[in-house]
Amino acid sequence: MRILALAALGAVVLGMVPGMARAASLPARQPGLWQSATVVTLADGTKARGGVPVVTVSCVDPSTDLKFFTVGGSQCSYLNITGGGAQYAIDSSCSDLGKPVRVHETLNYVDAQTVEIDGTVNNGGGPIRLSAELKFLGPCLDGMVPGDEGDIENGQFVKTDNINDPGNQ
Repeated sequence: MRILALAALGAVVLGMVPGMARAASLPARQPGLWQSATVVTLADGTKARGGVPVVTVSCVDPSTDLKFFTVGGSQCSYLNITGGGAQYAIDSSCSDLGKPVRVHETLNYVDAQTVEIDGTVNNGGGPIRLSAELKFLGPCLDGMVPGDEGDIENGQFVKTDNINDPGNQ
């Protein structure tokens, strides 16, 4: 279920290993507040939460943007980014709770304010699919710092994590 939690944040369990070659890099997103709406389909074909999207927000700047797509740090032995223009793919081999995980993700940069993500996480128990839409909402909310993640409850930001925290590297 840990992978589902990470996928729901719109940042599939991916990671960069120091010295690992990447054929391409991803286009920079506009700095500010981004909302992710993610639907997760489990290996048996049922949709998590009855298909209701998990909605989260993130405060993105140039130093944190790529980290949101490559969270996991040393838990991945392979990461390859390919593509160009508006279409990219990310493939990785990682470890989650000591078990191997393969991830394939496609990203479509629809425009400067929208990114669509479709991904598959295979952890040996069958593929888990996710579909997410990331939307730019404007400036980060008061009190947020780049890398903050969470949700908005009653009009207020509720922080759940920061991509720069040591456990996310």
